[in-house]
Parts: sequence; C-alpha cells; structure tokens
Amino acid sequence: MPRTYKRKTNWGSTPLEALERAPNDVKAGKSIRSVAKERNIDRSTLRRYIKKREVKEVKAAGYSGTAEARRVFSEEMEKDLADHIKQLADQFHGLKPKKCRELSLELAIRNNIPIPSNWREKGLAGRKCKKQHNSVG
Repeated sequence: MPRTYKRKTNWGSTPLEALERAPNDVKAGKSIRSVAKERNIDRSTLRRYIKKREVKEVKAAGYSGTAEARRVFSEEMEKDLADHIKQLADQFHGLKPKKCRELSLELAIRNNIPIPSNWREKGLAGRKCKKQHNSVG
C-alpha cells in the first residue's frame, strides 16, 4: 500500500501577492495583527516580511560608521578618480590593480590630502581603493 504525504503545517503557503500588499496596509496605520487576520497570513510571517523589506529599503551603498572615519577621498574625488581610471583603461586596454593604486596615491599627494603612513611606505594606495574601483577598470 503506497504512502501519501499529509502536510502538517501551512508554512510557505501564503501567496506572495498577499504578502506584497499587506505592508501597505500596515503603513497606512493598521496594526500588523489586524492586517494578518484580514488577509489570513500568519502574523510572524508578515512581521518578518515587513522587517526584511525595510532593511532592503534602508540599506544604501556607502561607508559604514568606522569606514567613514578612515576615508581618504570625498565622494566627488572618488567619482573623478574612477572616471579617470576608466578613461585610462579604455585608452590602454585595461589597467592593472597596482597601477590604479599608484594613481590613487598620486592624486592624494598632489591635492595634499592626509593619507595613511603605509601608503607612502609602499608607494601605493591601500587595497580597499582597488576594491572600490575594481568594476571601473
């Protein structure tokens, strides 16, 4: 006699459309509990979905608190440097990461920007700089 599976929970059975419409009701002023009851969604699931959605909206590209203090170039200077590296990369069929780091150090020295001591010792900008502009070159 074959066995037939009988589902014991209703986890994962909430349609995505219902979950996507529910946070709008919560933002309009209704409680999570009342919206969950209206739409027949588990309130924990709804709360988790709203929290995940807020994190995605709040999350922005940029520096975290500790990295901001160690930042060398302003946003505008970084953009200019990235554009310059892109132009050079197009002109010379790509640039090696080491050359990009040398250009970053040169920019900082020419503009009298305070830089970490190890940049001067090595004659290169730090590896973080390479990672930021890696997609450019």
